[in-house]
Amino acid sequence: MSKRLAALGTGVILTALTVASSAQATAAPARATVAAVRVTAHQSHGRIVWTQVLNSQFTRARLVSARPDGSGFRVLTHPGPKQFDIDAAVSPDGRRVLFERDLPSGRSVLGMVDAAGRRVHIVPVSCTDPCAGLDNTGWTPNGRRIVFTRVIGPFDAPPGHSARSAVLYTARPDGSRMRRLSQPGIAPVYEDYHARFAASGKHLIFLRVRNRDGRTAVFWMRRNGTHVRQLTPWRLDADVPDLSLAAHGPTRNLVVFETFGSGAPKGHQSNIATVPAACHPLAACVRKIRYVTHNGAGPHASFNPSWSPGGKRIAFTQALFANGKPPAGEIWTIRPNGHDRRQVSRSPRFDFRPDWGR
Repeated sequence: MSKRLAALGTGVILTALTVASSAQATAAPARATVAAVRVTAHQSHGRIVWTQVLNSQFTRARLVSARPDGSGFRVLTHPGPKQFDIDAAVSPDGRRVLFERDLPSGRSVLGMVDAAGRRVHIVPVSCTDPCAGLDNTGWTPNGRRIVFTRVIGPFDAPPGHSARSAVLYTARPDGSRMRRLSQPGIAPVYEDYHARFAASGKHLIFLRVRNRDGRTAVFWMRRNGTHVRQLTPWRLDADVPDLSLAAHGPTRNLVVFETFGSGAPKGHQSNIATVPAACHPLAACVRKIRYVTHNGAGPHASFNPSWSPGGKRIAFTQALFANGKPPAGEIWTIRPNGHDRRQVSRSPRFDFRPDWGR
């Protein structure tokens, strides 16, 4: 697997964009719509931050935010030409947003902006050659450290020109005191991304890439890198996992993820699903996977899930990939049981990769 500076979900979008562009002469089905329900005031807590694509080539994107009912829209970042801001991670107190900025050179850096869209700056995490980039952002529960993947070249590791190393690290929000988080000895067989801590801070979930075939799965481990367990089967190609921070109730320690993050097989589309973080072994986890969305063969796809702070709802991207038309993506929320869909964004631009903060 070559370096994964752009998240796999973006690859799905770009694939669909290519397919749509090649089928301009094909009649496209009418876009299906889902009725949006007005969000009541007591369910509108926090803000959702997401990536909004600014051009049809998908080479420039900014971060924006809004309340869960879509009101209070705010632009957070103003990237330059061919800069792509993605993977927003809202700090536990809701005051800051950590993100990945992909540069025209192919490298990626970590950026920080406050929740009002002020004081944008690059976090000076050490990344000099052979470090190729920093991506897939997150936070520890107390907000004292940031989490990310540090990708190290060259990209010549067998079998598929993988990075020499792509593992999880933490650092202070100012970029200092960097520490390895991933278990030792996984490179170049595996790469680790997209860590999300439990509320206790004692364990976390993350995405693991199997380099021999590019398959992905969600894993669980203790904070010290031990007791690693697999939660989803490789065949599902799980991506963008998130861990509910609910203190009690049915979603406590429940993982939400998208299926087929690197592209759905023929006859399928990406969906949102859940699995308990405490399940073991893998066979038991497979039996406990529950689907939140049911897209069948499409043309709609659901991906990029993110829990609300209390674990009562899930923000996600609902996209339409129709022949002959450019892809359309909007941010929605839904209950974990698949009921009560509510639309957040209504933009002609492609909106995706939400993170729901306080």
